[in-house]
Amino acid sequence: MAQHQPRERGLPSVAEARQRRSSIRWMPPKFWAYAGIALAVILILNWKWSQGKVESSRQKLMAKQRAVAVELGARWSSLRDRVEGWTTELAHNAGPEVVDKDALKGWDFRQMPGIYLRLRTDQATTAEEVRKGAVGSLRDAFTACFLRANNPNPLAGKECLRTRDCERGEYCNENDRCSKPVQPFNLRIPYRSFRILSDEFVRDVQGANELGLRALDGTFEDNVNDDLPLATELLARAQYYLVVLDEPAEDGKAQTTDELLASPHHARIGVWRLSDDKLVVRVRREASAELRGGTPVVDDDVLGARQRQANSCALALAVRQAMGDASAAAVSPE
Repeated sequence: MAQHQPRERGLPSVAEARQRRSSIRWMPPKFWAYAGIALAVILILNWKWSQGKVESSRQKLMAKQRAVAVELGARWSSLRDRVEGWTTELAHNAGPEVVDKDALKGWDFRQMPGIYLRLRTDQATTAEEVRKGAVGSLRDAFTACFLRANNPNPLAGKECLRTRDCERGEYCNENDRCSKPVQPFNLRIPYRSFRILSDEFVRDVQGANELGLRALDGTFEDNVNDDLPLATELLARAQYYLVVLDEPAEDGKAQTTDELLASPHHARIGVWRLSDDKLVVRVRREASAELRGGTPVVDDDVLGARQRQANSCALALAVRQAMGDASAAAVSPE
């Protein structure tokens, strides 16, 4: 019998397509090696281009920073170094009491523009600690009861994150509220504003990636356009430096700052005249007051806030009495 050719199964077109596919040959290994090298070169060139772009942005930001440092750096660092030196000296040693009544007779600083800082003594042993502690320095009842400045309510303005959020002539204060400049000017604001001139800012720029550089450049522009002009003007007008250093309990028991300010404790107060660096007042007094009258307060937070305010006001009145202000004795600290 004649041999029959085996029948192909399925459609002829499908079989033909299957045969074509089986005849396709893979590219030789040398082709893939060259393709890999080309891809690696493209990736390296793209990385170098990106790095060059980032480095260009970094150098532009540092150039702007150096320009501002040349214009304002010397003035700020001179004042900052003097203030930090006085603060750390007072933190290390309360020293003998000083009340220069001759200087005070012709120089009523309590109604003049000035700068203010309040820290714990254990936050002021070095200049670096002063700079860190200044972030938490707040204007409080001490300045309200001690000075004669006619200031707006610091909590009355709208909430803000930066000065650009506020109306012209206002700034974003230590309470994150828009406010007209108040006296004395809290050093927390200049420390925050002049951070763009610090070594820390330079390190941040040197280590930042592309997104980080964009954020730092935005912070720089905000400070230069909004905060620095106001801070520079207010620092230039300042006639005195007032510092309050609260002493933690000697028993070594850990206390938060709020707990310290709400409990009876001693504090060191210093006043320097900026025109000639003269120490005018240096005293140590107790911050302690007894809450009297009023509706009983159940909320511990509210009660603690009232006690902190009363203690701070009592401290201010004690300093005024030490300076010879007879009217201070008639004022209630509450």
